[in-house]
Amino acid sequence: MSGYAGASPPTKSPKKAEGIYLCKQRFIALANNAKRNYVMLIIDEAQDITFREWKWLLGIQNDLDYEGYLLSVFSVGSHQLNYRHEYMAITGNAHVAARFMAAHARFHGLRSQDEIAYVLNGYDIDSEWPPGSSVSYLQYFAPGEFREGRRLADCAGQLWKAFVELSPESARRHFEFPMQHIARATEAILFQLAVGEAWDEVTSYESWLRELAKSNFSDHMRIIATGN
Repeated sequence: MSGYAGASPPTKSPKKAEGIYLCKQRFIALANNAKRNYVMLIIDEAQDITFREWKWLLGIQNDLDYEGYLLSVFSVGSHQLNYRHEYMAITGNAHVAARFMAAHARFHGLRSQDEIAYVLNGYDIDSEWPPGSSVSYLQYFAPGEFREGRRLADCAGQLWKAFVELSPESARRHFEFPMQHIARATEAILFQLAVGEAWDEVTSYESWLRELAKSNFSDHMRIIATGN
């Protein structure tokens, strides 16, 4: 029978302690592999992080700092994050809010025709499909039109006009359009071009209007503007 002379047999670390240790070591490994002493953590849907999880993260950050590593946390979430900051501050946990919510920046939608042109240029030039091919999305889906010098960025005016036309009255004070609807409409346009549809017809104002309507753009903007 095997045993340990003069000592108690080792016990398995509690799951929580083991998780904290593994997480900390993962951050250290990432920093070391990059030959740096810092690492960045980006948290999406951060409004769903519980207070206990924030304190858990605070402990990891302190441990890393003790070992000479800096952990920077960037939280991405809805407007509810602002309320979380205030709640922590008034419930005696201002130190947690100060650590992870020291600065705020709002994500804006697309607010001008020039910004839409910039996004569409990504499909025209600043993209690659398939990976490693050095071929842009437009060049891949519509090679003939691409060779002829046609570009989606030239349609920015039609797309902006379609956005304005489909915006409900409640959302017309400040025109600011979500990226998801531009992506859906543009992908639909590319697929139509890929099956041989005519460029002038597919990229017309009426076509953009139709594709935006299919993406439920108007309903989305109404909900954002009114909350219901």
